Amino acid sequence: MDTATKDGVHTWTFGNQIWQQTPDGRFSLRSIAGVDTGDCLVDLDYLAGARLAPGSSSQYLPAAFKFCPSSGEPLPAPAWNARSCWLPPYGDGSGSRVIADGQCAMAQKIVSGVFQRLQRSGARDLNDSKEIIELPRMNGLNFFVANVGGYRDALFALGREGSLFLWLRGAGKWQELHAESVPIGRTRLENWAWSVSLLAIDGTNALFLGGEEGAVLIKVDPVSLKYRTQRKEGRALAGPGDLEDRAWLPLVMSDGSVRLVSPTNTGWEHYPVADADPQRMTRLSAPVRDPSSRRLLWIGEHGYLSLRQGMAVQAQWHPWPDGATAYPEQGPPFRDGSGLWQQVSSDERLSYLQLDVGATDPSRPVKGYRLGTGHLSFKYNIRLERPWDEHDENLEPTTREVVYPFVEFTAERLLLSMRAQQSRPLDEFLQSEQKADVQYRLDQVGGIGFALKALVSEPWKAQWFFFDNAMWLYIDSSGALYRWKAE
Repeated sequence: MDTATKDGVHTWTFGNQIWQQTPDGRFSLRSIAGVDTGDCLVDLDYLAGARLAPGSSSQYLPAAFKFCPSSGEPLPAPAWNARSCWLPPYGDGSGSRVIADGQCAMAQKIVSGVFQRLQRSGARDLNDSKEIIELPRMNGLNFFVANVGGYRDALFALGREGSLFLWLRGAGKWQELHAESVPIGRTRLENWAWSVSLLAIDGTNALFLGGEEGAVLIKVDPVSLKYRTQRKEGRALAGPGDLEDRAWLPLVMSDGSVRLVSPTNTGWEHYPVADADPQRMTRLSAPVRDPSSRRLLWIGEHGYLSLRQGMAVQAQWHPWPDGATAYPEQGPPFRDGSGLWQQVSSDERLSYLQLDVGATDPSRPVKGYRLGTGHLSFKYNIRLERPWDEHDENLEPTTREVVYPFVEFTAERLLLSMRAQQSRPLDEFLQSEQKADVQYRLDQVGGIGFALKALVSEPWKAQWFFFDNAMWLYIDSSGALYRWKAE
């Protein structure tokens, strides 16, 4: 540590950071590694590991200070917990729409806090307390929370054309990050398939994405407002997923073959996909992680792609039975003690197939499409514990209300969903671009709830996420971003 004084202003040097202290005792960060931090970079805990001054939400002290120089109070370091991250499309990176107890602990705490606050306040709906947040782009965004490039978790927005934005919490605005050389590139993945993985490369966290130009590894430098990429050329068939500390992405290579690629500290590893058929490997879901069988599964309309880790990595394409089609946008596979079950349609009949090559359990027929989280299932307004369960129409008549579940919190018994009254069949509704009157809801399963009413097209193209002690909702077609504080 070096110090210098001029005109009553003290200049402190801590490693590659230069701070100034004015006569009234206030500290300000001037530069990091020779880069001027400027006035827009206000989140110094994220940028420099700085510590908040006691009793302040915006005044920072250098990371080297363990105690406040004026009061002597201990100064906690910026906190980071892996369970604070929120990875699209549904939070924990597993591909399931279920957040179990202990997963995404910060989101669990926030959603419970929002619900309890609404209950105490006597609010009638979500509209009463929403904050409107300005978006960096009107449409085509994907939001995630991760510890990338800094000392704590941060909120990012990724655009379909490859733009990347950082949320400046202290300023309440977005800051675009620019490519140091090669940009991220475009993606055409649908909202329910657009996943992002987070992995450690060379001792720092990096983002792993898929797009039209291939697999992309991204490292962020928020001080310079830049990012740099490493790319594996090809065309991504789906988004990435992680399994046992490795991340994987299916790519169509320049020679037309399909391979699963994985970034490492020394480069890219890639493995061929047996029985691959690129023409039929379409509309693949975000990957579903199945730790018990050591598999990742990408569910598609014509079959599913599996990766299994064991003594050797095995990747294979499994077509559905002849004439069968799946609709991955209707939710991930249902999981029970026997494994994973996928809803398929064949000859106008619906059934659930077990997703294991060695499975001996018969398929389970159902009447009518199901929308599900992987745990709860909905047949229009009817909630089912298992998708093939029957219910008593005399006790609970089926209405034409579509319930589209986004995220289920099992420990809190809370559900984030979209509801819409519809006279059309479910598949027609999910293919329509007409505007509809809908409700985005936070409900206690089997209990009370709160709604935000909206008139939007393609209302299932929405995203819930959690950051800064708040629940956020992005509605793609209307270009709206709302926030609800937990307290």
